[in-house]
Amino acid sequence: MSDTQQQNYAFVLMGVSGSGKSAVANGVAQELHAAFLDGDFLHPKANILKMASGHALNDDDRQPWLVALNQAIFAMQRTNSISLVVCSALKKKYRDILREDNKNLFFIYLKGDSEVIEERLKARKGHFFKPEMLKTQFAALEEPNAAETDVHIVDIRQTLEDVIGNTCLTIKQIVAGEKSWARLRRLAH
Repeated sequence: MSDTQQQNYAFVLMGVSGSGKSAVANGVAQELHAAFLDGDFLHPKANILKMASGHALNDDDRQPWLVALNQAIFAMQRTNSISLVVCSALKKKYRDILREDNKNLFFIYLKGDSEVIEERLKARKGHFFKPEMLKTQFAALEEPNAAETDVHIVDIRQTLEDVIGNTCLTIKQIVAGEKSWARLRRLAH
């Protein structure tokens, strides 16, 4: 996509299971009229069955899924000004696969501690994730650091409505800031 074309943005809502990724993305999609894809829908059947039986996925399980998500993000960006994708993206190498060749992809890290998230997981019904796997998720989590400048943090220790509102605000600020930078780059050339 050239700088002269309309820029479409994608945002990956990331964090451990139970951090509210799907609920937040659904609320943000409604408020911002954005496209929304729950990355879990692209998991192959073998991954879903493995998680449902209480086993964590390994990197080999995740590789084809992350590549499929990267491709889905590009497809969504072709026709949507703002696209939201839910994906835990726990490790930097997973985020690198998702961000590959995509300068208009940003991450919203829904950050919370294990006590808050464990309570949420215990209250969930009908999801294949088991609360016992939370320890595995936190062990696998490589929290983004300052070098990952495309990652923005939203604290989930607030009401769902506040998390949705803060996520919308973050997205609006990113889009407004990126458009300002794009105009400055065009003027400089």
